[in-house]
Amino acid sequence: MRTGRAGLALAAAILVAGCAVTRMPEVAATGEQTPTQHRLDVADCKAEVGYRLDYNGEDSPLANTLRRVFTLGAAGAAVGGLITGLPATTASTASDGLIAGAGAGGILGGAMSVPGSSRFEREWVACMESRGYRIIATPEAIH
Repeated sequence: MRTGRAGLALAAAILVAGCAVTRMPEVAATGEQTPTQHRLDVADCKAEVGYRLDYNGEDSPLANTLRRVFTLGAAGAAVGGLITGLPATTASTASDGLIAGAGAGGILGGAMSVPGSSRFEREWVACMESRGYRIIATPEAIH
């Protein structure tokens, strides 16, 4: 019973730590940008960099990691299942290829997510600077 509580507390701590959304550094316009143009540039750079890196700046790093683990794990399971054969019925057991593919995809998804947040921030800063904004305070994570 005591081990279960400790495990639950650890899982809760990890989830709370991973739920924080990445805050972008403050920027100041160096040209004639209006407040509306500023908001549009911020959103456009988030969308452009997020698309290129397959990272959602509106979600937490944990949510991005879980999304990648799930999608690449499912893709790996599909490929492994096609190679060794998918289960014929729901009563049959999973094939070795299906299990290996899911594991490999999940590991790859987790590994690809490690530099995600800091890389997203660095490329977002570069995008904003290219549009004529000055970075006021750069977070420690992207130095």
